[in-house]
Amino acid sequence: MAKVAEVVQLVGELAPGRLAEDWDNVGLQVGDLNQEVENVLLALDFNNEIFTEALDKNCQLIITHHPFIFNGIKSVDAQSESGKLIYGLIKNDISLFSAHTNLDIAEGGLNDYLIRKLDVENISVLKTTSSLNYYKLVTFIPEGSFKNVRDALYAEGAGKYKNYSHSGFYQQGNGNFRPLENSDPYLGQKDSLNQVNEYRFETIVAPENLDKVVKTLLREHPYEEPAWDLYQMENLKNEKGIGRIADLKEEIELQTLIEKIKEVYSIDQLKVVEQKNKIKRIALCSGSGADFIKDAYYQGADLYLTGDIKFHEAQTAEELGLSLIDFGHYGSEKFVRDLLAASLKTKASTKLNKELNFIKSELNTNPWTYK
Repeated sequence: MAKVAEVVQLVGELAPGRLAEDWDNVGLQVGDLNQEVENVLLALDFNNEIFTEALDKNCQLIITHHPFIFNGIKSVDAQSESGKLIYGLIKNDISLFSAHTNLDIAEGGLNDYLIRKLDVENISVLKTTSSLNYYKLVTFIPEGSFKNVRDALYAEGAGKYKNYSHSGFYQQGNGNFRPLENSDPYLGQKDSLNQVNEYRFETIVAPENLDKVVKTLLREHPYEEPAWDLYQMENLKNEKGIGRIADLKEEIELQTLIEKIKEVYSIDQLKVVEQKNKIKRIALCSGSGADFIKDAYYQGADLYLTGDIKFHEAQTAEELGLSLIDFGHYGSEKFVRDLLAASLKTKASTKLNKELNFIKSELNTNPWTYK
């Protein structure tokens, strides 16, 4: 069986915890990283109904979008609702994990998943929350090992930039070295100046992939002391952020787009601020995105699609001449189950040679009903 730590690592590859907002509380909420896991329940929230569902489906791990524990806990009292649930998790050996704003922000995360449901192109970040430099990795590899080392680095994300992967440069040349008395050279003779045929290989590395790429280089490179250099690239940054903005492939009338949004996101009712009748550029933020109305406007959006919009926030959009659609907090985030199931199944099948089932919760945790 897989362990909780292995599943958590898969989630971290999709949505690294470091991307989460400072106020958020993501990661392991309750449980044991060494616990064995066969069935994983994927849900938007954690409550008593979800706990019961996990028991019924024999799940050893629950992964939610919304963190169950947001603030510090001073006591765990089995007479309180939260304490009762924590007790239940522990007594039944069920771990609880959350991926929240890190999943919203991550490339390939929830906001990318949502905006790609529309017919769009030129997707970019709506509001930047972090900006880190890319790196250039340069190493020297003996001819016989070049392909293996290069491909191992590519497999860990080296050479990946936007819509391109496996980007690198290599050139043949000669290297020389003298192994000293206590060395254990892969090639050449001790106490002699040796010359070998090598490839100089260079590639770019995103900051989130740097640690695993370097570890892979040191593990796969045949030399006892590989030669490698790392340069921070001032001209290339990796920007992460909340929300997405993109261009529709074809301009569309607002009313037509409203009907499409209902269909694509399986929503019966929408709250709409009607301003622009023709829509070409659309911004989107899952969950509660009212804080980014002006960001959508300044980036040239004709329409902003988000949830939890209040009266005065809707008036702000109206004053800016920005069409606005509130498709609900639950309306956007309910898709987290589909996203996690598809992504984690793929990652588990390629990286874990163990039986692991990802089960989408069947419960609707939306507190609102519409009459």
